[in-house]
Amino acid sequence: MRVMITGGGTGGHTSPATAIIEELRRRDPRLLALWVGHRGGIEERVARTAGVPFRGLPVEGWPRRKTPRMAWTLVKLAWSGFRAATWLWRFRPQAVIGVGGYVSLPLVWAAQRLGFPTFLHEQNKRLGMANRLCAARATRIFLSYPDTIGDYPADRAMIVGNPVRGAFISPPDQKAARRQFGLDPGLPVVLVSGGSQGARTLNRAVLGMAENFASGGVQFLWMTGRADCAEMQEKAAPWGERVQVYPFIEDMPAACAAADLIVSRAGASSTAEIAVLGKPAVLVPFPFATDNHQEHNARAFVDAGAAVLLLDTECDPARLESVVRELLADPPRLERMGQAAKTLAKPMAAEAVVEEIITEVFSRGGAGGQ
Repeated sequence: MRVMITGGGTGGHTSPATAIIEELRRRDPRLLALWVGHRGGIEERVARTAGVPFRGLPVEGWPRRKTPRMAWTLVKLAWSGFRAATWLWRFRPQAVIGVGGYVSLPLVWAAQRLGFPTFLHEQNKRLGMANRLCAARATRIFLSYPDTIGDYPADRAMIVGNPVRGAFISPPDQKAARRQFGLDPGLPVVLVSGGSQGARTLNRAVLGMAENFASGGVQFLWMTGRADCAEMQEKAAPWGERVQVYPFIEDMPAACAAADLIVSRAGASSTAEIAVLGKPAVLVPFPFATDNHQEHNARAFVDAGAAVLLLDTECDPARLESVVRELLADPPRLERMGQAAKTLAKPMAAEAVVEEIITEVFSRGGAGGQ
């Protein structure tokens, strides 16, 4: 089977793409895949790690305000659409899968006009801009939430959840995960994650509260993102092994498995992984996410009783410390929150997406294009 996949910009888009590719390969060991994204973006690194050939486009996000740069952005978008069309004709995919982000627009838009089947996945509770623009012509639209906000053809929409990698579905047990990170098996562990790009507000708040916890029987696994890592590692050094600071944690399934509580941004992939693992969480939505989709994601978890919501403007050291202390002091509440998180999980999302794609492709005789 020949598949082109496109999307990126954040881990929220690349994680479901990786999960879909993982499941496609499980079904078809001879899969031919090609990932189209932004040259130098996170998706290029993720694609190469996954062993998927990558093609880069110069496309960039649409400016939020009127500016002369809009003209240059349009030029890049037009050129990216032309490049995408040439790759489509050469590769002749049987399916084009868009997982969102502005970089997905040129390939999906071109594929729809050239007659290739297109499949969109929306991770958030509000349909993103690229998916909104391409929804009307999509073969199938896969949604993560039953009450997804936005205009799309309901007869072609299917609620599947957010695909997560198999390692999150079958993580190591907590004791093994703690051994992997050199953690004390008898002390509570808090995992802090600002997502693939890090989170300055969250990092400052954790820095301010961690000193109070470092000698108080709590351990931290802290993923800061690359921009803040050196500074945070230097300031956390006096606290020793109880506060472990990383720019990026490669084995996030193990890090999540080790944790009693997760403090995180509310990106779609992060929340999907939290749900599958059944972990209680403190969610701090990124306030400048497109259409405020992270707060929508977080409120779905709060409504289910799975998380505490802490707005970015409220996330100072004292407030975060108070929330974390209150939760860690109440293990039965943590247990209830974890069970509530599982009610939001869709562990078979990748399988559902791939099954639908395969069914659609081969009902058409397996041909790409018209």
